[in-house]
Amino acid sequence: EVHKPDSVEEALSSPQWCEAMKVEFQSIQDNNTWKLVPRPSNKKVIGVKWIYKVNFHSDGSLDKYKARLVARGYAQKEGEDFDETFAPTARYSTIRIVLALAAIFLWAVYQLDVKSAFLNGDLEEEVYVEQPQGFSIPGFEEYVYLLLKALYGLKQAPRAWYQKIDAYLLSLKFQRSHTDSNLYVLMLDDAICILVLYVDDLLLTGSHKELIDWVIAQLTSTFAMSSLGLLQYFLGLEVMQHASGIFLCQKKYARQLLEKFEMQNCASISCPMDPNSKLSIHDDSPEYDSKSYRQLIGSLLYLVNTRPDLAYATSVLSQFSNAPRQSHWQAAQRVLRYIHGTVDYGINYSGGDTLVGYCDADWAGCIDTRRSTSGYCFLFGGGPISWKSQKQRITSSSSTEAEYKSYLDATSEALWIQQILSHLGYSTSTSTLLYSYSQSAISLAKNSIIRGRSKHIDVHFHFVRDYIADGHISLEYCSTKDNIADLLTKPLPRPTLDTLLHRMGFGPSIWS
Repeated sequence: EVHKPDSVEEALSSPQWCEAMKVEFQSIQDNNTWKLVPRPSNKKVIGVKWIYKVNFHSDGSLDKYKARLVARGYAQKEGEDFDETFAPTARYSTIRIVLALAAIFLWAVYQLDVKSAFLNGDLEEEVYVEQPQGFSIPGFEEYVYLLLKALYGLKQAPRAWYQKIDAYLLSLKFQRSHTDSNLYVLMLDDAICILVLYVDDLLLTGSHKELIDWVIAQLTSTFAMSSLGLLQYFLGLEVMQHASGIFLCQKKYARQLLEKFEMQNCASISCPMDPNSKLSIHDDSPEYDSKSYRQLIGSLLYLVNTRPDLAYATSVLSQFSNAPRQSHWQAAQRVLRYIHGTVDYGINYSGGDTLVGYCDADWAGCIDTRRSTSGYCFLFGGGPISWKSQKQRITSSSSTEAEYKSYLDATSEALWIQQILSHLGYSTSTSTLLYSYSQSAISLAKNSIIRGRSKHIDVHFHFVRDYIADGHISLEYCSTKDNIADLLTKPLPRPTLDTLLHRMGFGPSIWS
């Protein structure tokens, strides 16, 4: 592991880190980010700090030393130093939908990295910062910088950058999605180019390489960018593009997670949670360190971005973050043991151009609150693009009610996916199939019937009926053994889990 300096003095004494700091400072100067002015007497001056980071390739090899100068934005006050904030981050579901679409049409996906992205944003507020340590101008040590453009760390910096890149993309005739403001589409005649924005990373794909090359040329002529070629590593996600599909995983991150919690040499286990055990907040086992527990849960939540098989276990374990017990930690370690045996698992997008959803509910599964757990999963391009496992907000009086309530989230997500696909130029002329095993809940959703056991259900759940009647959703029966969403609502034995994961298009790469 590469050592990161603990102080500016230590960094300046290291040739690699000193050079990285000079590159960062020069890029700020070249970008006309600020100008040196006398210290104002009636304005707040914000401090700055050097942050050091080491970038690695997906195979673990060293990429580059990176130093970043950031403002101490925590000193800013809302309404006084800034008005609003915004983080230009696309939803992970959007990223997976774009990758699935690329797999269907066998499009190549490219990646661009914006150098010092936030430095491009124009500031509307008057902001002053101290001169960075180690780079004070001789003879003007008491002067400060008046920012003309945004600097990393400022509360308004992400918003300023987004406004800049958004205006430029719209000037190129891109259309911004109304359902995800970080998704853009450019259509020229029969050609399409899709762009996904995640802070300073851009993904590009489309039907014609010439159009993509033109967009890249336009972007690199306006902003300082690095063209990284075919997408391979993005936000910790590993993307392997093959001639007939795309494999998405987080193998490197999973291995790092095992090493972090010293489980890299543990014995593997067949399923993430014991199907015969129930965790409770009233457990009488000894208390466990909440900091370590929360670190593990946070790490697992990030891994769930490509691991739907961990969604239920992580959702359950996160409910004990406030006061974890030894039994909860052991259950979390069991998840790590499962990851150890499935570290190479990921999502295979290999075709299959129909959007299909599955939803399920485990009635009164929580022994503490007696609330049910809802789960849904949508497949497109041969693999999962969206999934969710969550405890319902209110208690259900019957399994029918629990299942019916699970349709609410599933229908909302289906409509959102339909809108995304429509904006991407992909026609979903037929209604989205949504499968459930509860025939009574399906009957309740399809028919405006009032019964003693259902008349108390809140009216907002009944919007599902409207979309079924309009033809946007087609709710159909499937048996429990075929319901993929079953793994998102309860712990399952390994044979059942393997069967459902295979049907989902999840597992080792099919191109290995």
